[in-house]
Amino acid sequence: MKATIEILKRTKAPCLAVWLCLAAWMFAADCVAQREHRPHGGPHPEMSPAHPGGMKGPRHFQPEKFKQELQAYITREAKLTEAEARKFFPVFFEMKEKLRNLERQKGRALRTATSEHATEADCQRVVEQQKSLTLKMARMENDYQSRLGSIVGARKLVRVLEADRKFGRKMFKKMTNKPAEH
Repeated sequence: MKATIEILKRTKAPCLAVWLCLAAWMFAADCVAQREHRPHGGPHPEMSPAHPGGMKGPRHFQPEKFKQELQAYITREAKLTEAEARKFFPVFFEMKEKLRNLERQKGRALRTATSEHATEADCQRVVEQQKSLTLKMARMENDYQSRLGSIVGARKLVRVLEADRKFGRKMFKKMTNKPAEH
């Protein structure tokens, strides 16, 4: 744990915004995965829970649409030029995908350790794996932020991180039927 804290202290850009955005992004991806793996006989995957007023309606998560909306929102909020956006977003989405994959690995490891058959040694291995993956994510995020900063500069990168955070919060609230903050 101390090693994780030290790596996070050494990073040049704030990590909190990226972690929050990553969490929202992973939440959306997990929602899609859960709908795809819903057992037969459960609620229909295309129907959302009751809306206020008792109405039900379709609720599809479309990853490509989400990605396009995120890109448009970030471009607008961070005031990226077309040339900057063309260079920036392939690297940005590559980072998001790699971080999401590492987060999935952490989740799978935790799920295996929470089974009733897991031994103390199994759980200790998972704890070590969690630490290792967290450090790997911090290093990767640091490397990608350096790359992204060299594309758009620190000022715009900070704007991007804030826009990404805001968009993630907005989408989370939309998905949980909570009113969005402005």
